[in-house]
Amino acid sequence: MTNINVCLACDDAYSIYAGVVIASILKNAKETEDITIYLLDGGISEKRKQEIESLKEIKKCDIKFISVDESLYSEYKNIPTLEHISFATFYRLRLPSMLPDVHRIIYLDCDMVVVSSLKELFETDIGDAWIAGCEDIGAKKILTKYKGYVNAGMLLFDLDKMRENNAEQLFLEYTKANANSLKHSDQDIINYSLKGHIYLLDERWNVQSSNFTNRSSYTRNPKIIHFIAKRKPWKWASFSYHRDSYFKYLQLTPWKLSDKEFKHWTKDNQIASLIEYVKYRPLFMLRPRFYKALFLTYILPVLECIFSIKDFSEERYILRLFGIKIKIQKREYNKKLKENPYYYYKKNKIDITTLPKATGQTRLLQLANLESLKELDYVCKQHNLKYWLDFGTLIGAIRHKGFIPWDDDIDTGMLRCDYVKFIDIFNNATRNPDLYAEHDDGLIRIKNKKSPFFYLDIFPYDFYPENLPIKQRYEKSKFLIKISKQIKNKYEKGDYATLHDKVEECIKKYNLRNTENTDYEKYPIIYGIEVNHLHKNWFTDYDTIFPLKKIEFEGCEFSCMNKPEEYLSKAYGDWMGYPKKISMGHSMHKNIPDTDLNILKEIANIQD
Repeated sequence: MTNINVCLACDDAYSIYAGVVIASILKNAKETEDITIYLLDGGISEKRKQEIESLKEIKKCDIKFISVDESLYSEYKNIPTLEHISFATFYRLRLPSMLPDVHRIIYLDCDMVVVSSLKELFETDIGDAWIAGCEDIGAKKILTKYKGYVNAGMLLFDLDKMRENNAEQLFLEYTKANANSLKHSDQDIINYSLKGHIYLLDERWNVQSSNFTNRSSYTRNPKIIHFIAKRKPWKWASFSYHRDSYFKYLQLTPWKLSDKEFKHWTKDNQIASLIEYVKYRPLFMLRPRFYKALFLTYILPVLECIFSIKDFSEERYILRLFGIKIKIQKREYNKKLKENPYYYYKKNKIDITTLPKATGQTRLLQLANLESLKELDYVCKQHNLKYWLDFGTLIGAIRHKGFIPWDDDIDTGMLRCDYVKFIDIFNNATRNPDLYAEHDDGLIRIKNKKSPFFYLDIFPYDFYPENLPIKQRYEKSKFLIKISKQIKNKYEKGDYATLHDKVEECIKKYNLRNTENTDYEKYPIIYGIEVNHLHKNWFTDYDTIFPLKKIEFEGCEFSCMNKPEEYLSKAYGDWMGYPKKISMGHSMHKNIPDTDLNILKEIANIQD
């Protein structure tokens, strides 16, 4: 597990906004991340504390309320702040002594939402610097004199270095000497006291969003959104381009809006914000930048819903026509496929079982994945969990006694009763500290911390409550496929908590059995409803899969279905023949750097 410390500060009035920030952090955290929230408490009511504690339902975490003694801040009492900033903004200046046992922490203002995992930020190497932050794009005049002046809304504190260098005393000394000239209160104190000891971070970690015209390129892919200035998203007719992100995370909290209120604060508010902005800055309408922002924010999204063509991946474009998405193969990708050596074997009708193994990058990915499969097998044996090789991996085992030469991933299957326990068991029992399991895109994946270029898939399976004739199974499969697509389309990628709730709802609604019963052998097995399988027939007889047996794969033995040929014929038809398109692995067109290739060799135990 990765331990991540986060700090916020607020009084009771701002506690709801702090709760929205916490909800956004937990929503985007990975299952392997252990989050501790330190909330500097400037008078939060017990009711609000209980509501904030309930956010643990999004993801388990530790929330600690740290009482603040404002007498420790007497030197800052007379420092002026802007009307939309409370005195709690000064709490961060005492963090090193308030959290004596914490080594490093991310500080966030309450007018933010986090839209990415914080792991990368928390683990950033800031060298000898004491703190890290992003340049304040709104302080243009200051930046001309002080390059590297940071916005204090998001700061990464190395509390050990701050304690070693007595940063709190530096803050006090600077405040006493410059109390009458501070324009940005604690932000000035931090920047000028620690000048020369501040590390500049990627600006995406603090995208400062005040109105729909300040849309520089980085705002298209923010990691943290900061609603600067006084027109916050919770105020009617807020200008912020990213306003809807606030309401998205508000809906995860005890203070969520009704459907009617949500529409009022998002869709209705969008028009109101445009009108208010024109009233607020009428002369800005004379500048081309206004119309560019107007087009990009309001008009282009509508046009793109009607018609657009964009890059989807290295092999496809995505065409959008009246809301319908169509993937189109790129001509240059097709040309690369035709240069694939396996097309020669196909054209000359060479026995597919005699093909040579993959080489180069694809082989490295295969062997790295093989190590994950070995560990999966070990953990399942130790904890009496049942798994089996599935899909392309099963084809490779029978046809090639290993990987299909052009395939680089591993597919396995598991009954729901073992599937729901697997992540906790694997992450606690694996012998390899670099391996971890997590939910990703509706299924479980085993990943390696050292390389993002490969993973092992585990697909869930359920029991169906009726043993239907073949014709009815096909009809029922159409219905299950429809439900599966609806689930996948409705819930965004990575939103496992919501997806899990919907899956549980479907299992109960359609009486899909997720545990083994005394009479389970009477019932067929179907694919997990959350995985968008495209096979026409979802039903597999119990004795096709069980009892499991062993099969050779890359010189080792792994669990296999009882009747694999029967299963593959049902799923693929002629699985012993060449496919229409032969794509060299899921990662063939990724330009993996040499350093990463060396890491893959290390994982795969390959010696130069």
